[in-house]
Amino acid sequence: ALESITKGNGTVQDWRTLVDVMNLAEMMAKNGVGPEVLPVCEKAQESLHKAAMRYQETKKMGLDGQGIQAIRDLIEYADLQQSSISRSEFERYIQKTKDYIRSHGDKVIEIE
Repeated sequence: ALESITKGNGTVQDWRTLVDVMNLAEMMAKNGVGPEVLPVCEKAQESLHKAAMRYQETKKMGLDGQGIQAIRDLIEYADLQQSSISRSEFERYIQKTKDYIRSHGDKVIEIE
């Protein structure tokens, strides 16, 4: 997804995939799995929000240099988080993240 966006071929689905990675990493961090990723999640969230706003105006999905780096860092941390826990625990975090998003829909950004 990041590669598509950096090459100028990014879609809303690519953006959504990166948002999902960020949300999952944040949920795991807030529950003690790699809490050092939280500042990276914040930077990634700002960049993804800017990308969404830009897309609304231009219909082009893109990230600036800082955003690309923040997402690269995020993906690296997310991989470390995932590899540090069991598959069943990871699956529980996926469900917990989905449930949180569903119950906090007022804080969710959607792009059309």
